[in-house]
Amino acid sequence: MSEKMDIAEVQENFGMGVICAQQVLSHFSEKFGLPYEDALRIASCFGSGMGQADTCGCVTGALMAIGLAHGPAGACSREQKQALYARRDAFMTAFAQAHGSLECRGILGHDLTDPQARALILEKKLFTTVCVPMICETCALLEEYL
Repeated sequence: MSEKMDIAEVQENFGMGVICAQQVLSHFSEKFGLPYEDALRIASCFGSGMGQADTCGCVTGALMAIGLAHGPAGACSREQKQALYARRDAFMTAFAQAHGSLECRGILGHDLTDPQARALILEKKLFTTVCVPMICETCALLEEYL
């Protein structure tokens, strides 16, 4: 079991540009032999739904962690692949139930690719009030799937 995330630290990191996907993956990375800095690099393109308000970076970071924990390092049987995908699907279902969507636009209620909607997101401080706690919640939920 990983150490519980400190919301103040998550907020500070987020304020310094360490995005959701980076924080989720890096929280678990060293447990699986991936250096912290490498986790930050790997996940660096996945925030804000890959910049398209699509799949939330918390989800993509979590899926990378599930892959580190359970993914094959090469060829594998159909049964192994099915078991991995079942774990992936179970996590995604639980996340969607907890947050109402897998996509940033659904979670935030606004499409952050639209300049006016992004202004509302910033005005309402949704990155702070929604995204930061969700990073912590995602890591807690992810413990069940690792």
